Amino acid sequence: MNYPLGVFIFGLLSTCLHWEGAQCVPGYNLTVPPEVRVQEGFCVIIPCKFTYPEPAHTNGVKLHGYWYTEGSRSSGSAVATNDGYKGIEYFARGRFLLSGDLEQGDCSLTINNANKNTDERAYYFRIEKDIKYSYPTKPFVRVAEKPEIQIPRKLQAGHPVNISCTTPGSCSSQVALIWGGISVANTSRTTSKLTNEIKVYGTFIPSAADHGQTLTCIASYNQGIRTMQTEERVQLDVNYPPMLWFSGILERPGGSQRNFTGAFHIEVQEGDSIALFCGIKSNPPGNASWVTESQKTTGWQSSRTNILTISNVKLADKGGYKCRASNTEGETDATFQLCVAYSPRPCEQDNSQCWRVDNGFQCNCSICSYPVSRIQWQVNGKNLEGNYSDETMKVTSWNKMEEATSILHLTGDLDGEQHIICLGTNPGGQIPLKFFVATSGDSLKKNLISGVIGALLMFAIVMLIVIIIFVIFRRYPKDRKPLTASESYAKPLTHVHSKLSPDVKRNSLTVPNPHKGNDAAEDQEKFDEFPTEISNDPEELHYASLNFGELKCLPEATSEESKSDYAEIKKV
Repeated sequence: MNYPLGVFIFGLLSTCLHWEGAQCVPGYNLTVPPEVRVQEGFCVIIPCKFTYPEPAHTNGVKLHGYWYTEGSRSSGSAVATNDGYKGIEYFARGRFLLSGDLEQGDCSLTINNANKNTDERAYYFRIEKDIKYSYPTKPFVRVAEKPEIQIPRKLQAGHPVNISCTTPGSCSSQVALIWGGISVANTSRTTSKLTNEIKVYGTFIPSAADHGQTLTCIASYNQGIRTMQTEERVQLDVNYPPMLWFSGILERPGGSQRNFTGAFHIEVQEGDSIALFCGIKSNPPGNASWVTESQKTTGWQSSRTNILTISNVKLADKGGYKCRASNTEGETDATFQLCVAYSPRPCEQDNSQCWRVDNGFQCNCSICSYPVSRIQWQVNGKNLEGNYSDETMKVTSWNKMEEATSILHLTGDLDGEQHIICLGTNPGGQIPLKFFVATSGDSLKKNLISGVIGALLMFAIVMLIVIIIFVIFRRYPKDRKPLTASESYAKPLTHVHSKLSPDVKRNSLTVPNPHKGNDAAEDQEKFDEFPTEISNDPEELHYASLNFGELKCLPEATSEESKSDYAEIKKV
């Protein structure tokens, strides 16, 4: 055999030597993967290349190739061959094919509809021409029952991860891989000629809801009119922080009980008792407990437990109660709202009042209760509710939490007293708030003017009385007394005439001298007719001067009496 040195050395180094007895036969080389994988029911091609030292005298002789199962004799049946006279193993009939061109050194083996029970084993290749040679290298065919899903690390809620699914040993491009069970984004596909595998990739963002769910990779293969399908299922293990939920038992004072679960609030009445359970769902498991900044009730159990008991509920117990839980993934808080029903009452910041506006009055009414109250206005016997409006009245109402608020506007000429009631009602009872508006508009101005005029009239009357009293005291000083008729009769008034006014003079009386005969007697009778009583009517006050002449029968006046010039006498 005449071979170049390089070829000889390459064949010696790259070939597993074939021993025939005690002789080593160089030049036989087989290139084949040590193992191939195929999806059960699918097709796989085992790539194979071979060489052998062909003698010159064998040209024109047909070359036969044979694939045998490991351990079988070459004299027995093969699984695949180009020799039409060779027997074929029963399990391999119609499925195993020597698909390579032997004359080109291609010894590839194709296996269709792979079966794990019969096909998963090692095989060896043999050639026969004028020489016979079995290659010692034995590739192993591994049959997979399902596609393979690869998740590179621990799944955490909210953290994206790249996952992949591989189906091996495909000998056709008509293989599809799809995800199922969850939502996988950014899916891509690759095919490896080296490993003869198809792989799909995807981005998965797990959530707490995905924990315990099934991720599926479905592989399907169309082989002629047949469609083979298989799938891989993986139950997801997703770590997530705690999620909290509530349940509890409500007990009435009469002994009746009611269970509740899945609620984040409950309505109770004063006097009820309640036990609240804070449940936790997390992976890995965590611990839950009730926490509070200030202890609201004396009925609390230990805050280190997830059970909270409140006995004999009071209005002060209403509000939110916080439960806190933690695990290795984080910490979570949840609040349970305890709503305590109570009847309508004025709010702590009482804004219920009426005040004057430019064109009338505005009344605010705020009532607190749970459930929230329905507000109704009663204006002079007329009922108004909700949002109402007419020419003289407008009502605007709204609710905020447990506070119901309504505003009443009164406009126009509202004379007299207005009777206004704000009535708040809920299932627990009702409360009326009464407002009294005395007057409004022009009536207020009229009353104000009338009051001012009355005050001025009263002041004028008082001043007039003071003036009259002053005049009286001026006319009758304390050191002078009015003269009686007898006193005036005894006093000479001879100098008075020149000081009196003409009117007074015309009314003056001249007393005659008693010594003048009959005329004197007549005059005396007229004098006797002069009234002895003095009227208090100032309009009847007149002045008179009396001239008695010389009356010697009367005693002389004293020095004090001679100083009197006149006397005022009331005339009837």
